[in-house]
Amino acid sequence: MNKEDLIKLKEKLSKLSDLEEKERDLYLRKLHTSEIQGPLIDCASIDKPWLKYYTADQIKTDMPKMSAYSYLYQQNSKYLGRTALSYYGKKITFDELFSKIEETAKSLKAMGVKENDIVTISMPNTPEAVYLFYAMSKIGAIANMVDPRTSAEGIHKYIEETKSDKVIIVDSYYNKVKLLSENGTVNKIIAVSPAESLPLGLRLGYKVKDFIESLKDSSKKNKFNKHTMNWKQFIINGKTYTSKTETEFIPNRPLVIEHTGGTTGDPKGVVLSNENINAVALQSVLTGIDMQREHNWLDIMPTFIAYGVGMGLHLPLTIGMETILIPQFDPQKFDELLIKYKPIHMIGVPSYWGTIIKSKKLAKKDLSYIIAPTVGGDAMDMTLEQQANTFLKEHNCSSKIVKGYGMTEVTGGVSGTVDENNEIGSVGIPFVKTTISVFEPGSENELGYNKDGEICITGPNIMLGYYENEEATNAILKRHADGKLWIHTGDIGHIKENGSIFIVDRIKRMMIRYDGFKIFPSLIESVIGSHKAVEACKVVAIADSGHRQGKLPKAHIVLKDDFKPYQEQIMLEIQELCATQLPEYAQPVDYKFRNSLPLTPIGKIDYLALENEDSNINNISSERVLTMRR
Repeated sequence: MNKEDLIKLKEKLSKLSDLEEKERDLYLRKLHTSEIQGPLIDCASIDKPWLKYYTADQIKTDMPKMSAYSYLYQQNSKYLGRTALSYYGKKITFDELFSKIEETAKSLKAMGVKENDIVTISMPNTPEAVYLFYAMSKIGAIANMVDPRTSAEGIHKYIEETKSDKVIIVDSYYNKVKLLSENGTVNKIIAVSPAESLPLGLRLGYKVKDFIESLKDSSKKNKFNKHTMNWKQFIINGKTYTSKTETEFIPNRPLVIEHTGGTTGDPKGVVLSNENINAVALQSVLTGIDMQREHNWLDIMPTFIAYGVGMGLHLPLTIGMETILIPQFDPQKFDELLIKYKPIHMIGVPSYWGTIIKSKKLAKKDLSYIIAPTVGGDAMDMTLEQQANTFLKEHNCSSKIVKGYGMTEVTGGVSGTVDENNEIGSVGIPFVKTTISVFEPGSENELGYNKDGEICITGPNIMLGYYENEEATNAILKRHADGKLWIHTGDIGHIKENGSIFIVDRIKRMMIRYDGFKIFPSLIESVIGSHKAVEACKVVAIADSGHRQGKLPKAHIVLKDDFKPYQEQIMLEIQELCATQLPEYAQPVDYKFRNSLPLTPIGKIDYLALENEDSNINNISSERVLTMRR
């Protein structure tokens, strides 16, 4: 189909009602399962080949049009006696959870929080963080989620940008915001101890070794000023509020502001609605992964990232699972968490599995209880994926690594692998109510199957926009001929005829040489990563000092411990591997062996740190310099 006819078809489809669109999806499913015969075109957004993996009932399912709080209550109101949260051995039932949410909602209202007010919440995964999230949804306010490990300057920036005059923060980081209450920017601060909900015995001793060192109660050290109170006083004050707390549901009302990581540019505040949070949770259930109320879920992803609040918290709780809160996650102790809690479900970033497969503590452990070892948030190296799958199989787990794809701007997730299409290197198929396709970068010109282009997404997960940043919003969120708003992700990839999505690289990571050749770092990483001695590899762009413009690839390599004594020989082997498997223009001009790769606070590879590191040394000429920095 030519470009003009395709646009006309999309314009025609834009006039379909919700019911007609659902009926068309059911028709497409029958085409792809060969129940009926009919025409298809070489266009993923029109054909939707992934629908063959979904049942008719899954396709018919409507997304919840209610607040995140209401959806949580709807799903669990008949199961109030079941455990909702587990926190260092303390069990909190759904009945207790809803009581605490109401208690917190009253305290917020008593503090003066009104509908659409923005309250900054800077908390790790504690029960209080959960109460706050759902209480904000209940009263119609907006949670400005901020990582407490952010620099004081960064936290101030997020607070000032959102004009948030009320802050709730873990007490060990109180001093980062104290000044804002003294200069009038903030009028109320609630400092929360992570020991607040510990079982009595642990709270008295306050010696939970997993996080005592980094999250210890500092209220005795930090002298609170007149604008500050602790959690207990905050709750006591709420008892004076006697009016109704729950507000009427308003479609597309903002619920949270999540800040992008800033690993590829300036962080932005991503505004997400109740519907966004509900949609990512329900669509995850509709992937067909076995998720049941009787299961448990290890929650190691914090609520100050979209991936954590939508899939790490709201998903398991709306299913009714026991959700195990881990406030301070140490990837090196991931194995201990598996042994202690035996989680059936968990989500994390790929680097966490790099520690698991090397664990001596898990050497003889049975992991057959794991159903969904899920990764997202960052690209997973194919070698690591294969190693993780082998590790799971050797430990009696019948599941493979479950992969997904997403970004903050789409509430953390829009695709997932199912048993039938869990291909190595793929990030799965689109969620049932989500459409993903490939376009020429920056345009509406849709490409066919197996052709690399910019990954674009439309569906109920896409953000409302960047907070008070219309220019940036318009640059990424565009209305196409089909009448739908599409997120232009900046990721390069392709879709196969069966609907499987493959991400090649970030457009921003792509480097262009002085002679115009385009180099994707992921291709080089894949080749180097295939060497048996390589544990991890990341390639970054460095300036070409031999030309006025252009970038060249440099490989940062981490070797497995057993191979570190043989660096010089391995260096030669890696050079030979690149020479035989990569085009001449894509050959790395420099290699650096290092003990580890820098990570962001949530465990993603910090590309900017690597690039900044290299910007402080002499640039490399396009004449190949095959060196090894020790």
